[in-house]
Amino acid sequence: MKKNVFKKLMCAVLAAACVATAVVPAMADDVITAEATTKKVTSAYRYHLEGCDKNGYPVSGFSKTSFYKDLNSLPSVKTGKTTINVPAVTSNVKSVSKEKGKPEYVTYVKFKALKTGKYVVTLDNLQGTDDKTLRCMMYCDFYQVSKTGKKYCLNSIEDSDTVGKYDTLYENNYLARLRTILDNYKAEHPEYADVIEETYEYKTDFVNKYPVNKIKFTTKLKKGRTYVFSVDNIGMQKAVPPYFTTHGSNEQSCLWGGNYLAAYSFDMNIEYRK
Repeated sequence: MKKNVFKKLMCAVLAAACVATAVVPAMADDVITAEATTKKVTSAYRYHLEGCDKNGYPVSGFSKTSFYKDLNSLPSVKTGKTTINVPAVTSNVKSVSKEKGKPEYVTYVKFKALKTGKYVVTLDNLQGTDDKTLRCMMYCDFYQVSKTGKKYCLNSIEDSDTVGKYDTLYENNYLARLRTILDNYKAEHPEYADVIEETYEYKTDFVNKYPVNKIKFTTKLKKGRTYVFSVDNIGMQKAVPPYFTTHGSNEQSCLWGGNYLAAYSFDMNIEYRK
């Protein structure tokens, strides 16, 4: 699970710096819904595919029985465009990490490659439903089944690369929603007005400088193998009292991150390229 270490570190950075949260229609936990005609799928929370121990390190794996029970029960996506509905994090949803104070909620879908070759994956149309938080996604990828001894887990795919700078996806109408959230917070805390405006200006500059409307990557898959796409809920922005962004820095922000707990949705398009 080498890539999972990187993934965990990136999520930590995203939670504090790239803060973003969003919401979508509330849905039940662990619901598996696949509509072939409309191509809509509800991702599923599972707990025996990947995870971290009490020290924050990736676990060595799971038994073949528990791993494949979770893997086989995942909803499937196919080539073409599919809307992925991510259920809200409720009291029934467990963290895949046992590290104290650092919960990690992950949902999954699976994909079976019908041909060997390169696939281009695009994620866009991110829609949230929380009026007080914004959703942001970052560094998404497919994972392959890995076996070490008698343990099974998910591992990274070496031949997987981001296309251009498309590694970040903010929810639709991000700046307009951010403006509303910050204005509401400023009305409650006028004493934070200066930092709130600085925060909005910073995020506006960021959005105008970097593409945040889609995530796009290529990956090489093998015919007949099943791969897993994991959706980590870390990546949320909410208004908070001003804090210094870096130790010793004079820069302050009124946005903070963490896990996005509301339901949300996004579109996934998978194309096969020879």
